[in-house]
Amino acid sequence: ARYQNELAGVDTELLAERFYYQALSVAPQIGMPFNQLGTLAGSKYYNVEATYCYLRCIQSEVSFEGAYGNLKRLYDKAAKMYHQLRKCETRKLSPSKKRGKDIKRLLVSFMYLQSLLQPKSR
Repeated sequence: ARYQNELAGVDTELLAERFYYQALSVAPQIGMPFNQLGTLAGSKYYNVEATYCYLRCIQSEVSFEGAYGNLKRLYDKAAKMYHQLRKCETRKLSPSKKRGKDIKRLLVSFMYLQSLLQPKSR
């Protein structure tokens, strides 16, 4: 269902997500479904949701090796976004736009902090 969504343009994202959660209910020790859920999450919430899924995959009894690379890619993005956000000026924005920027800054900063706290073993 996920590949139909990506390749054929058929909107099956919710179906794919359901299948991955069903796989986890059958075999919760397997991390691969978490990796796939991370891929489905994409960049929602500035990659926080995907990061959670990849971390769950890595911490699973039977982890998936590809999750490490996926997580590193998100952490690299977070570091780049963090350094870009530090340069941005928000004083001249309207209150609603400033709130959006503040939320983005919080989530990106959280992701950057996560990346700094991760062991560098891989």
